[in-house]
Amino acid sequence: MTAPKLSLRPLLVTALALSVIAASGCSWVRSKWGNEATYQGSRQNQPLEVPPGLDMPSTAGAVVIPDAPAGGPVPTAVPSADAAPAPTSVAGIDSFVLADSAASSWRRIGIALDKIEGVSVANRAQLLNSYEVSYKGVSMLLRAEDLGGQTRVVALGQDGQPIRSGVATELLAILKARLG
Repeated sequence: MTAPKLSLRPLLVTALALSVIAASGCSWVRSKWGNEATYQGSRQNQPLEVPPGLDMPSTAGAVVIPDAPAGGPVPTAVPSADAAPAPTSVAGIDSFVLADSAASSWRRIGIALDKIEGVSVANRAQLLNSYEVSYKGVSMLLRAEDLGGQTRVVALGQDGQPIRSGVATELLAILKARLG
């Protein structure tokens, strides 16, 4: 004789009912196996704290008005055909302002950099309005910063801080003389 067949239907119905109850997230299940108060009070649930000084950008050198050269624009000498080229001596500046938009100034700066002897442009970043250049062996970043209708041109060092002396200020003075 054959053994009676066991019906799996009641077992499946019971398993399905238990899984629906467990997955529904009812408060009875949460109160028995989960502790919401402990979770809400945990250290990992605290809001993010921003260290002081990192919540706002530094505006220390944002509104620097450069001094105009005493003799007006820097003169450029035209060498004669038989004379040897004289070394140019240019007084340096740390930044200057153009009466133009940042996008237009960025294009004008690029054209002027291509015409300055000794300047090597490594990268051009239009979205950042900047050029990575090398002049007389010194690498720097020239950036055109929007001042609401005007543009400030500044040279930045490897640390991201404005360069206020040396070859970079000489290059800025040449750029200012070419761009007006």
